Amino acid sequence: MACPKIEVRGKRVILLSGFRDTVDAARPQVVLDEADVKQADELRQSARLHPDAVAFGYVAGRWVPAA
Repeated sequence: MACPKIEVRGKRVILLSGFRDTVDAARPQVVLDEADVKQADELRQSARLHPDAVAFGYVAGRWVPAA
């Protein structure tokens, strides 16, 4: 299954979870904007703390790097 992507801090990352249910994640080239993401400001902060991560998941109320 393809996962949606979002640009964070100038880099495209994959979101494994944490996006709105209305987003059709099965489409291979889905690019989200911040309105579709849960707690987008915390995603930016997590991306700042983990600059090498290419994927993030929303787990237990916070964004964690997944890959």
